[in-house]
Amino acid sequence: MRVMFLQPQPCIRALKLARGIRDQHKNVSIIFGYLQTSLSDLYGFGDEFFDETVKLDAEDLGGSVKKLVEEYDPQIIHSHNAPDYLTVEALKGVPERPIIHDVHDSLTMRNTGYTEDDDETQIMNYAADEKSSCLNSDGLVFVSKVLRDFIVDRYNIENTPELIFPNYVSRDLIPQEFRERLSSKDGEIHIVYAGTITSRIEGHHYDLRDIFRKIALNDLHIHIYASREDESFRRLSSESKYIHYHGHLKQSELLKELTQYDYGWAGFNGEKNWEHLDAVLPNKAFEYIACGLPILTFPHRTMKDFVEKEKVGIVVDDLNFKDKLVDAEDLRENVMKKRFDYTIEGKIIDLTDFYEKLIDSHVYH
Repeated sequence: MRVMFLQPQPCIRALKLARGIRDQHKNVSIIFGYLQTSLSDLYGFGDEFFDETVKLDAEDLGGSVKKLVEEYDPQIIHSHNAPDYLTVEALKGVPERPIIHDVHDSLTMRNTGYTEDDDETQIMNYAADEKSSCLNSDGLVFVSKVLRDFIVDRYNIENTPELIFPNYVSRDLIPQEFRERLSSKDGEIHIVYAGTITSRIEGHHYDLRDIFRKIALNDLHIHIYASREDESFRRLSSESKYIHYHGHLKQSELLKELTQYDYGWAGFNGEKNWEHLDAVLPNKAFEYIACGLPILTFPHRTMKDFVEKEKVGIVVDDLNFKDKLVDAEDLRENVMKKRFDYTIEGKIIDLTDFYEKLIDSHVYH
């Protein structure tokens, strides 16, 4: 099987999918067409899971996508958002190939732009591209049921093949050995946050500065590992002895590091984008579990449903939750039992079966 990935900025989800496919299916080849930073430049690894990674021409998107298809001859195109414009280009330029649109993130669920530079025109373009991609693709993949229901209802989608495939963790990144918990040394509670942070858009769902300040005010340690460096968060650590900024680590090192903490934080700033947050089941949720950490989160709907159903964390309504963290050993024991339940490798057959069904049903062979 020949698969082509498309994505403006290659992300950890796309990397993990490719890794899982190559691990379980030796006869699948994958090429990646992208625009911005390569996976290996961004994460320190990732390009090796593809036969080739090709930077597209930003001045001729349609032409460069079409050229890549002609050279590689994929049987199926798996286009990842966000934004959605590469799916639009593929739909226009290579309609004879089955195209999957993978909805990591619906930009119409947000009340802020995708970047700090987005103006009203750009936000309208995002909406138009999202609609076209979701209505015209041969198949749709969603990271959560809430996101699926939003898209299907918004665009009255009927009879389009679909798959819900969450952001599972790569099996070989799951730590085999655990570091001594910091709490066993000082008797205090240590919470960790690993992932995206931003101080550039006030009230953005990744603007977590006030959340971290309030956690610290309750004499709870909060440790921050950033996907990308943010000097404002580094300065935040000087405000309190309970706030610790550790910068950026490669993912393999990061997951080992996480094992020394007591809980993983997955509550976001709901000031502007609460509807979007209801659909989120982020990579970090599965990574925390893989590291033996119960999840702490606000009642974002998808996160709340997952945490409560699987009994892998605590949902808090506000930041005065210290008393809820007492006697959590039964919870921690359940998380440890489930560390290997949410791996890409264990679920990837759902995606490759989806590929095969779309290829078989499509007029192109």
